[in-house]
Amino acid sequence: MTPSHPLSKREQDVVDLLLAGKSNKMIAHALGIAERTVEFHLKNIYAKYRVSSRMELVLHLRQSTVAGAGEGSENGGGSSPWNWATSTFQEAVTRIGKEKEMNKSTPVTPPDRAEPMTFQESLRVCFVKFADFTGRASRPEFWWFALFVLLLTSAFTYISETAGSIFLIAILLPFLAVGARRLRDANYSAWWLLALLIPVGGIVILASLWAMPTANSLSEESQPA
Repeated sequence: MTPSHPLSKREQDVVDLLLAGKSNKMIAHALGIAERTVEFHLKNIYAKYRVSSRMELVLHLRQSTVAGAGEGSENGGGSSPWNWATSTFQEAVTRIGKEKEMNKSTPVTPPDRAEPMTFQESLRVCFVKFADFTGRASRPEFWWFALFVLLLTSAFTYISETAGSIFLIAILLPFLAVGARRLRDANYSAWWLLALLIPVGGIVILASLWAMPTANSLSEESQPA
C-alpha cells in the first residue's frame, strides 16, 4: 500500500522502527524525541496510509512486503504466510525482552529526589497514620507537619497558654509517630525519640537526625526498630 501523501524523513524513520518491532517508548529513545512526538507522527502516518490503528498499519505494510516477495519467488522458496507469522511472533518476543531490559536499566528515583510531598499531602498522611510508628517518612512529610504544629501551637498560645498546651497534648501522638518514621527513614532507631526528655539539647539532637537524608541503600525490612 502506498501512502496518499509522501512520508517525511522522520515519519519514515518512525515506520522503519515500528516495523522492527519497537514500542513508542523505544522509538522515542532511538530518535531522541518525546513519546508524545512519536504519537503525533503516528497519527499523521495513519492518515496517509488510511488506517486507524498501529496494528492495521503493520498488517498492511507486512502484507505488501510478503506480496512483493511472493511475486519474485514463484520459481522457488521465498516468503509465505507461515514465515511472516513466525517472524512477527519472534519480533514481538524480542520487543518484550528489550522493554524489560530498559525497565531494569532505568534507575529508581530515591524518595528524597522524587516529586516532594506538598503541605496538604503531609497533613493528610500524618493524620491518617496518627498512631503508626512503623514504616518510613520522607523529609518533606515530617517537616511540613512540624511546621503545621509550630504555627498552630504559636497561634493557640497567642490566644491562651492553656489552649496552646491543650493543642500540644492533642498533637503529640501523631508528631511522635511521624518523628519515629522519619528516624527510621534516615536509618536511625525510633528510640532516639527519648532524647526529647533531655532539656533543650534533646530537641537539637533530634532535629539534626530528622534533617538527615533518606538511607536509600537499606531496605525497610533492615531498618532498626
